[in-house]
Amino acid sequence: MIIVYISLAVLAVSIIFLGVTVIQNKKKIDPALKELSSVTQAMQKQIEGLKTETELLTQKQKKIQQDVQIKKYTLQQTAAEVKEVPQAVKEVWQAGHFNSR
Repeated sequence: MIIVYISLAVLAVSIIFLGVTVIQNKKKIDPALKELSSVTQAMQKQIEGLKTETELLTQKQKKIQQDVQIKKYTLQQTAAEVKEVPQAVKEVWQAGHFNSR
């Protein structure tokens, strides 16, 4: 019967030791968890800032692409008109040349 009492005493001491160890570890972990939480919040703010910057850059990129397309179209139109100038000059020259006879 003494063995049972000794076993129960050892079990009780083990449970008490386990409780003390858990409390000590919790005290050690709490500051680390708070720091981790603050770091996570700071990172979240940075991520939000990056998302905002990304959206702004995307909008600017679209505007630049539209501007490039407009300028490309304008340049192509101008080039097409310039190509027609020699033919128009030739026609005017021939028309003027025929009228002078």
